[in-house]
Amino acid sequence: MNKQEYKEVVNKWIETEKEKTCSIDSQERYEKMHKRRFSILYKYITQNFPNKELKVLDVGRSHFTKTLQNYYKNVTTIGFAPDYDEGGHRLLDQITCKHLTFDLKQAKNVDIWPEEKFDLIIFAEVIEHLSEAPEFALLMFHSLLTNNGHLFCTTSNAANLFKRLRMFFGSHPFEKIRYFSNNPGHYREYTKRELDEMGRRCGYEAEDHKFISFYKTKGSFKSIVVDLLSSIIPGCNWYQMILWKKI
Repeated sequence: MNKQEYKEVVNKWIETEKEKTCSIDSQERYEKMHKRRFSILYKYITQNFPNKELKVLDVGRSHFTKTLQNYYKNVTTIGFAPDYDEGGHRLLDQITCKHLTFDLKQAKNVDIWPEEKFDLIIFAEVIEHLSEAPEFALLMFHSLLTNNGHLFCTTSNAANLFKRLRMFFGSHPFEKIRYFSNNPGHYREYTKRELDEMGRRCGYEAEDHKFISFYKTKGSFKSIVVDLLSSIIPGCNWYQMILWKKI
């Protein structure tokens, strides 16, 4: 092949993946797939933080932002510019709250950190997508929290039973790096121990941690067995959520 033909192959890979992960259809699939997770998070957050006047920062605009706006009066989002059309779930016509434009990959640049303060920062299903060390983002969020403010983080459990079994049988348990880098998949997943270490390093105290499954078993024998064993051994569950307090 000549260079133009190679270029066409590369562009085809990228455009095919972009259509799969960033289209309107993908947004609808995302909302449907994560509906139960949103419900669980909403219940946990509002029960632990019932004050509707809290200043809340949601990291990365998503369908969950709309749910937060139905309860809290002061919700702000942070992430790529709202009119950035190269990412995943933008929902420009549905989310109207204040937005701070900031690429988390730039969090190591302290000089450009936002200055606004928040009582609660929600960092749900984002940390695993970062290609830079997450400590930079966690440290920035520490600076954005009010005294005794809280950071609530949810992410996959890198040591869940399904991944352990896949590795045992010779299959790679983690997602490969995507062709379309502007909408990265799970770049790096973490264990509870790693989250604990990162939190302490960045000035947080863990007030709560739970292993959890956000999704219902699909009915296959394999899924049923994995879910059953995960319920017996919590550390083998699919997901985890941690509530950090600024100290």
